[in-house]
Amino acid sequence: MPDLPEPTIGSIDRGDLTIHTFMAPDDFLANSTHVLETAHGLVVIDGQFVAPYAIAFRRFVDAFDKPIRKVYLSHAHVDHWFGLSTAFPDVPIWAAQDTIAELRHTGESERAARRVQYGPFVPDAVVMPEHVAEPGHDTVDGVDYHIDVVRNAECGAQLVLTLPGHGVTIAQDLVYSGTHVYVTRTTANTIALLRVMATSGSDTFLAGHGPVADAAEVLHNADYLAFAEQRLAHDDPATFREALLAAYPQRRCPQLLDIFIPRLFETSTLEVGT
Repeated sequence: MPDLPEPTIGSIDRGDLTIHTFMAPDDFLANSTHVLETAHGLVVIDGQFVAPYAIAFRRFVDAFDKPIRKVYLSHAHVDHWFGLSTAFPDVPIWAAQDTIAELRHTGESERAARRVQYGPFVPDAVVMPEHVAEPGHDTVDGVDYHIDVVRNAECGAQLVLTLPGHGVTIAQDLVYSGTHVYVTRTTANTIALLRVMATSGSDTFLAGHGPVADAAEVLHNADYLAFAEQRLAHDDPATFREALLAAYPQRRCPQLLDIFIPRLFETSTLEVGT
């Protein structure tokens, strides 16, 4: 990837399952995608944002020389599905029905608008998931997945995949690990979900931004949102931004604030998330 920083790659071994996390640099919001590797295949979670990292992620996946059994798209925000359009148009993609409907409704307009903004970093077309990820249970190469669709949290609908036999929850943008946390106008549902998730029995949480998290970080996300909700009630945009930076100086990707703060203080209701 000429002229771009290298991604960060890490792995966690869980016996018959190895989890690989591919994280873009902070300048690209520490966007995280994951590969769940078993003896006979791979499950891919999301596809990165900009084209160079999406292509690099596909090369990373292909280097395992195992078939991709499934790709799960967690939700309909561009920093998660653009990379699937760029680098994974040839593999089966599963998503919630709400996510598929949203992509049919807004995918092309989002792609076209960002293409004007970001040029070749943006895909040439929208790749539509062909398979609905229904709530319930699935098994891929001996690994059990519990599938939930969480609504009205960080976005309208988001897949949450739990691997009960491995202590793993794939939370994606419900958890921002080590970065600033995306704030929406209504946080109560997300806070409640995070607090339940932290006590669910999982000890490993795959985040949509940042490295793999633990239960403590999930609770830190809930605390961040509670603090932001309290400040939002009386702050102006500049004061709100300063308060978050002062309260959480250790958190990375402050540019996330520049994405969600204008949306929080606009009078019209806009799509949440990055």
